[in-house]
Amino acid sequence: MHDRPMRYCLITPDGSITFDTGPLVHIQGLLDRDSVGETATEFLNTLHPVTAYYWAPYYEDRRRMNKVANGMYWERSAPVPRADDEDDDEPEEYDREDRKIKMRGPVAFTNRHDWGLTPDQENTLRQAHETASRRLRARGWL
Repeated sequence: MHDRPMRYCLITPDGSITFDTGPLVHIQGLLDRDSVGETATEFLNTLHPVTAYYWAPYYEDRRRMNKVANGMYWERSAPVPRADDEDDDEPEEYDREDRKIKMRGPVAFTNRHDWGLTPDQENTLRQAHETASRRLRARGWL
């Protein structure tokens, strides 16, 4: 299953976005695994089952912060209706700090089921990339 090609989105620390197809082992190789650590995922609850896939070192990470990927995560991890109470359509409360993820280095957005991104998911990621990039440029952070 890990050698089957799948569609993914890669965000580099400079903010560029590319879409490509490759097996999971290829995607893992793109994550700058130059330190002791492991791959990690952050679920985008408004774009299920897409996840942000990145390298998380066990020790201090000196790689450049991926501000755009972090912004895309922020855009796509907004509160969603509670699943535990069907009568309650109020959004679940998320602390703003819970939506701040500090991913560094390249970040790949993948389908956690190894199916690859669908065209709709790609379009949503492109929009999230545009929104995050625009917001970061407006603040002078990109």
